[in-house]
Amino acid sequence: MGKHSILKSVGAVVGLSAMLAAVQPAAAKDSFTMASLGSSSPTTTFSIATVEVLKKAHGYKVQLSTGTAAVRQAVDSAKNELDLFVTAVSIHGFMKRGERMYAKMADAKELSENLRGLMNYPLGAYQCIVWDDSGIKEFSDLKGKTVFTGPPSGAARVVVEQIIEGVTGYKPKQDFDSPNFDWAAGLQGFQDKQIDVYCTPEAIPSAGVAQLASIGEIRVLGIPEEALDSPALKALASVPGREFVMLPTGLYPTLVNEKEVRVVNSVVGLGTNKWMSEEDAYNITKAIYENVDDLTRAAAWMKVITPENGLNQMNMPLHVGAYKYYKEVGVDVPEDLIPPEAK
Repeated sequence: MGKHSILKSVGAVVGLSAMLAAVQPAAAKDSFTMASLGSSSPTTTFSIATVEVLKKAHGYKVQLSTGTAAVRQAVDSAKNELDLFVTAVSIHGFMKRGERMYAKMADAKELSENLRGLMNYPLGAYQCIVWDDSGIKEFSDLKGKTVFTGPPSGAARVVVEQIIEGVTGYKPKQDFDSPNFDWAAGLQGFQDKQIDVYCTPEAIPSAGVAQLASIGEIRVLGIPEEALDSPALKALASVPGREFVMLPTGLYPTLVNEKEVRVVNSVVGLGTNKWMSEEDAYNITKAIYENVDDLTRAAAWMKVITPENGLNQMNMPLHVGAYKYYKEVGVDVPEDLIPPEAK
């Protein structure tokens, strides 16, 4: 056989192998990696409860890490380095378009195509919390203060700084200091009063905020109605997955707010990547929905996690295993959420 014939044969084998690898279904696993946001975040409450549900239902072992920004989690999962991660409607939109925190990532758009959704649920509201004895009563009092707006390059920081700019016109580094801490360090700094304002996405009510309220009197800063027409807040509200909600008084014994205040609510979810097996994605989705009672024992707010709410504002294709589950229970899946593998 001539040299060219050998090369053609080798090329054919390599091409066939690549083609077979492309159509080979992912193998089921019994252990997974999972990430959530900070320790006080609703995503961590959800994740811890989910770990127990998956162990109980299928014997799955899940290694959970906390404190990683959702922006980073999406990249890690898109590179097949993380099995389960916190999705965010806004973050995935930025990633698909290569904008904001992904503007300098040349392959962001391509990486986003590797991600798949399992379900969405409400993250809660972005709440900027101060100690009552700080003298800070509204956003305009943040001039010259130290404000934890979220981890660097994280979506929370973008949202919180948009809120502050929309209400006051203040910008980080110019008008207030925004330290580059992770969630745990930001929380500790606030508890130690090295940070004046702690901004965090939390459920309403929140066990994390309740813990802070047990230390001393707190106030949640509100967005005034007259600020809603500012360019920054209009831009923020135009992003899918965000809405304004009112945080009521009396949520915690030491909450000093005398009237309800306006905050920004956000939708997140549980995502994976295209490499997870159909069997595992189906099992995970089904187990969570069929064990919501276990979730609500961990936090009452998780009663909203239902198949009927699971696709709310989702903007990434479902995993084919999750798609199978939603079809089984009669949920109408929009065309743009049907996974490419199912078309």
